[in-house]
Parts: sequence; C-alpha cells; structure tokens
Amino acid sequence: MAAGMLTKQATFNTAKFLNDVNDANAGGVIVSLPAGAPSPAVSQDIPGDRIVLDDATALALSDTSIGTLFGGVYQYVKTTAVTRPAQRGCVAFFKTADLGVAYNVYSDPDPSAAVPTHIAGIYISAPTSGNYCWIQVAGAASVQFDGAALTSSADGQFVSAKVSSANATSLGYPADAGAATSNVTVSALIGVACGLPSSTVISTVMITRGTFCGRI
Repeated sequence: MAAGMLTKQATFNTAKFLNDVNDANAGGVIVSLPAGAPSPAVSQDIPGDRIVLDDATALALSDTSIGTLFGGVYQYVKTTAVTRPAQRGCVAFFKTADLGVAYNVYSDPDPSAAVPTHIAGIYISAPTSGNYCWIQVAGAASVQFDGAALTSSADGQFVSAKVSSANATSLGYPADAGAATSNVTVSALIGVACGLPSSTVISTVMITRGTFCGRI
C-alpha cells in the first residue's frame, strides 16, 4: 500500500512488537535474491505508513519491558537526529526542510523555530539514530515529562512541548502547560493530560494536535 493512503490495517512487522522496531533499512532487512528470482510477496512498511490500533491490538503489539501501547494512530518514520531520543515518551519533531520530501523526525526541535512547534508525535521507543521506527501520532500516549516541578497538575490540563528555546534540549521532553498563557500556543500543544501528570516520569497524554505530519 502506498504511503499516500490514509491508513493501512495490515502490516509486516520486522520485530515481534511495534515498540521494538528499529530498522536499519526502510521496511526492515534487505534480502539478496538470486538473479531472476521474483521478489517475495510481503507488504513491507515504508516511511509514511500509518496504522490504526484498538487497545487490545496495541497491547498485543507492546513489548511491556519497554512500555504499554494504547489504541491510536501510529506512523512509520525515520529518526534522523544526531543523538537518539533518550527514552520512549520523548517528543518527535519534524523540520520544515523535510516537508514533502521524506518522513523524517528528530529528537530535537527545528532550530529555525523560535520555540519547538513542529511536533510530529511521540516516540514509543528509543530507536538508533538514522533508523526507522514507529511513533504515535494520535490517541492516548505515554509521554515523558520534564524534571522541572509542574506549575499545576490536573486531569485535562494542557500539555505542550517546552515553550522556551533555551529549555528545548535535544531530548525533546515536554513541560506542562499549566494554565493557558501567552506562551502556550496551538503550535506547541501536544494534547491534554489523562489523569494527574507528574514531573520526571511517564504520564498519559491524549494527543489532540492532529493526526498526521508530512505529506498525505
């Protein structure tokens, strides 16, 4: 199925679990075939592919030693940052220069932005820099919160990426938005907290910023 389609329901996973996928090549291992041999009839993942999972399927595709996945939309992308995300739950950013060219994401925000606003989704693992993986782009996601004390902690509060370029580290950890202020813009918004968010740990966030990044 072409990446231009909205979603695909059947997928060929190169790992048993979705959050274990860490492909050195797009779609997984490249197999050398004898001259004249037909290519295997396998629907491999290509950058931009999106899948929709319900809670039960997301759980079945979770390597729980890494974390539990929830129902939502996931996208196959290439992580191209110099440094890999420190852990699952970090923000995946895209950069303006890549729009319409490739499904590249980064663990650090676009340096051309005054604040980290080009949010692609949330890493569900810590892939190797330059490799292909799945990120979550919609649904209830496990998000790593910054170590700074939260200004407030409430179910349903706004959650944004760090709103200061000085604080936007290569880890891309989000900070809580607290009450709506001039610093919290739609472009920096990740979603809303599900339950009480806590600093320094994984908290659940319902991604509300939109489902897709890159070209359709």
